[in-house]
Amino acid sequence: MSRTYSMEEAINSAGFGYSQLKLVAITGFFQAADAMELMMLSFLGPAVQCQWNLTDTEVSALTTVVFVGMLFGTYFWGIFADRYGRWTALFYDCITVFLFAMLSAGSVNYGMLMFARTMVGFGLGGFGVSWSYFLEFIPTEQRGRWACIMLGWWSVGTVLEAGLAWAILPTIGWRWLLVISAAPLLIVLVGLFFLPESPRYFLVVGNPQKAQEILETVAEGNGKSLPEGNLIGGQIEQRSNPIETLKIIWSPKWARLTGNLWLLWFANAFCYYGLVLMTTTLRYADSDEDICERDHPFTDEDYIDVFIATAAEIPGLALALVIVDRIGRKLSQAFLFGGTAVFILLLIPLDHQTTADVAILFFARMLITGAFTVTYLYTPEVYPTNIRGTAFGIANSFARIGGMLCPFVAQDLLQSGYAWATELIFAFFCLMATIAAVRLP
Repeated sequence: MSRTYSMEEAINSAGFGYSQLKLVAITGFFQAADAMELMMLSFLGPAVQCQWNLTDTEVSALTTVVFVGMLFGTYFWGIFADRYGRWTALFYDCITVFLFAMLSAGSVNYGMLMFARTMVGFGLGGFGVSWSYFLEFIPTEQRGRWACIMLGWWSVGTVLEAGLAWAILPTIGWRWLLVISAAPLLIVLVGLFFLPESPRYFLVVGNPQKAQEILETVAEGNGKSLPEGNLIGGQIEQRSNPIETLKIIWSPKWARLTGNLWLLWFANAFCYYGLVLMTTTLRYADSDEDICERDHPFTDEDYIDVFIATAAEIPGLALALVIVDRIGRKLSQAFLFGGTAVFILLLIPLDHQTTADVAILFFARMLITGAFTVTYLYTPEVYPTNIRGTAFGIANSFARIGGMLCPFVAQDLLQSGYAWATELIFAFFCLMATIAAVRLP
């Protein structure tokens, strides 16, 4: 009888090297591009509001539709990737985001821009495909470490977008910001032609020979070799039925975990994107100044504030990685959410035209970034393999709902003169998330 080996044994034997570093670069650019498209929301709304004389509610809706698109895109691209392959899904996903980013730049009215940004969000819903695609090539013992490193690409994208906005908006305007911010997607599209399809996909669809050929190429690129024998199917994780998964995760065994996780994902996105949007709106909460009466909606001081607050994501990620293995996933999330709530509450008595709020936003943004990182790492670890992918996707959808709702608080309510209420709402959900983290099993 000929020898056989499993997919996990093959990936572990192939090791980590040049083949995976290509994946780090190309899928990393995709994640950075996603972050840039979302970070742009804090600049696009005010810029378009002044040009087209939009109401605060219309500006908030312009942000919300991106998350509506993401909510539907998450499910579509997951199913598409399972049926046609991770590489194929990522390729068409990049094309979707790029084309509708270009349509956004060429929009001639509010309705056209709303449609284009909804479809950009639909494409951004495929973020998880790049994540799965990358991790399927990583040896078991190194997945946790490289998952954390890959999250750093998100922070790189947010900082880069803040710098681009500072350089481009005052000079050539928001349309060119949209065009240039989509440029990393072209790098991804070209780079994908140097990457293979996921071998796990071929194994699932019944083509182990093709999967083995890809694994041999990966191993050769790393200077390694596969075990002797032939690849067999083994235990391959496949997407489970969403209805059946819901029944399982709300069974008595998993209900407490599921309820708390859904709240954590909602609070993460609601508060994270709320802080992102507040960075450009909070300064004028206590002012009667109309930003549209100026030559440009943002001053150099505004851009500096945004850049400082955005840079907080890098130490936030580092902080999460330092404490997560020392005090555990539960306490890390409780500490980070609780700290975010404290800093947001400190904003309430402040005069928002001072630099103190920039310092507070820096630490709040740092802590909420850390919280998001730990929740992202924790969720896939706690569900059994057969429902992990679908359970993670359902939990992640609550982040989209949080993102959909936060603009009406961070932009609409804040600009209506209720800064204290805005800050109180965000602090409340951070405190609720702190309690939820403590109650995790």
